[in-house]
Amino acid sequence: MNTIDALNIFYREDVISDFLKSCFEDSPAFLKQFLAAGDVALNTHAEYTIMNRLGLGKAIGTPDMVIVNGDQIIVIENKLGTGEGILQTIRYESNEAKEGLLKKVGMEAATFHYIFLTLDTTVMPSSSNFKHLYYSEFLTQDWILQDSTLHMIFKDFQEKLHAFYAPLRTPFETLATDYALDSTQKKICWQQLLFDQFNAHAPFTLDWGEVGGTGRNNFLFLITKSNWKATAPFDKAGLSKTFYVHIDTYINLLSSSNDSLNEIGVRFETNPYVPHAKIKNDPQYAKFIEHKQLFAERLYELVKESLPASKKRNTKLLSLSIPIDKSSLGKSIDDYTQKVLMLEKIIDAVIESMKEDNLL
Repeated sequence: MNTIDALNIFYREDVISDFLKSCFEDSPAFLKQFLAAGDVALNTHAEYTIMNRLGLGKAIGTPDMVIVNGDQIIVIENKLGTGEGILQTIRYESNEAKEGLLKKVGMEAATFHYIFLTLDTTVMPSSSNFKHLYYSEFLTQDWILQDSTLHMIFKDFQEKLHAFYAPLRTPFETLATDYALDSTQKKICWQQLLFDQFNAHAPFTLDWGEVGGTGRNNFLFLITKSNWKATAPFDKAGLSKTFYVHIDTYINLLSSSNDSLNEIGVRFETNPYVPHAKIKNDPQYAKFIEHKQLFAERLYELVKESLPASKKRNTKLLSLSIPIDKSSLGKSIDDYTQKVLMLEKIIDAVIESMKEDNLL
């Protein structure tokens, strides 16, 4: 039996961090190879010390791994089954974090490096100072370990990584055949599939993420454009002039079927987005809601002729919903793509008309 399966630890970030720490401590060649993939050069003339879960206080948090090597400090954030906490990597590279790390390791100054190690290819660090590495890196070349037990466990870990990534290389075929996927694999397949539909469409900005709650876990794929967003944040321009329009759809990650592309939604939010509970007492909140409703009405008037199944929505965020052909995965993707491209021109026209009327 595979050791990782026997211990049920594939998604256990703390356990895998400890395993990697053992590998790094066992083999300088292993550590050197890993750091090189993260654009960090191991100083082979200096010793290195590895500390896992080094607490820096509630305001900053606890990096998964810190490596001290000569005059450099390397911070590694390890993500397997989860995404980044709120601004987690930004907190870890802040001046306060640097001061805390220096104090913890007894140094006065150091060169700092940052690595964001993830299994999930859809997860991105909020800080651009973190070099993003995927666990697939461990499948690309030979990795040298001296201890025979570590070597055996690492081979089992590679086997699990291969099994994880193999179906993701052909996302359409994998989803179309109802391959047995966990929620993380399903999310990656859908992200790749939808991203490929619009990546070449230059005006679009694509984003995605995972949203959850009681009894639900969804993957959100979001499409917007620069002219669909107010140029100034609402705390400067006022709520009466703010807008942030995007097209989105949800993938139900808890569904037993892989073919779970839901309806298209068009949303009208503040720029930047904040929950309505935080702005409902603002004197301009009523005007913002009025503009949102007007946007929904104008949008529906232009959409209903070409997409008669569309429905005008009056929730706090949703302005319009459009069903998707679900007769097959291929038809769902084609229908989704065509309707998004059709919506693009209509949203452009509605926003422009509201600007001409001095509403936005």
